Amino acid sequence: MWRRAQTRALEGIAAAAAFPWLEPWAGPRLSALTGAVEQARGTVARCVDPRELLTAACVAALPVPVGLQEGLSECAGSWGVDGEWLLLEAWTRWQSACAEGEAQVANCVRAASAVVYEAFGRRRKGRDEALDSVQRLITASIDQGRRHAAKEHAGPVRLIRMAIPLLEAEPFTGREHDPLTPWQAGVIAVYQSGVDWPAGEVSLAAPRAVADLLLGG
Repeated sequence: MWRRAQTRALEGIAAAAAFPWLEPWAGPRLSALTGAVEQARGTVARCVDPRELLTAACVAALPVPVGLQEGLSECAGSWGVDGEWLLLEAWTRWQSACAEGEAQVANCVRAASAVVYEAFGRRRKGRDEALDSVQRLITASIDQGRRHAAKEHAGPVRLIRMAIPLLEAEPFTGREHDPLTPWQAGVIAVYQSGVDWPAGEVSLAAPRAVADLLLGG
């Protein structure tokens, strides 16, 4: 609802700018609409945990673990798959899920577990051991990400400006979808410090790791 109202406000402002003689009629209505947008944004911001946004950004910045072979269980040879590849693929999918913000970083382990189930199929032998190895690897990475997040939280914020992406309509159905990931939308909702409606830009004051992922992602 917030993003849809935001899109309608930006479209209305652009249309009003093309016909300035409509300002006496359009101005009050657009002012009311932008006020409703900010109320909706505040509702979203209250539902989002900034600590999880920051932790997800720190997790997304983690380098690929080295020496994955050390994390394998002794029975890895019985998996029937390349154990190191399996762990790397599971970890990579978990990291991507964290960056997209579909769930909290701990809950994103489902994306990693899916790799194991895909690799083993119906075969059960070695699967539980593989799931355990994946869980231990991700738990260690979560701990590392939270340590980095604690340092980032205590550091200075970064001030940035960015254009506000509009909702996009599918060409045949006309159904709208958001080009922003849930994580990106959450960051804009939480860290917004100002908005320039005529320019269609938002100002943010966010931790460095959050700003880096937002601008780079």
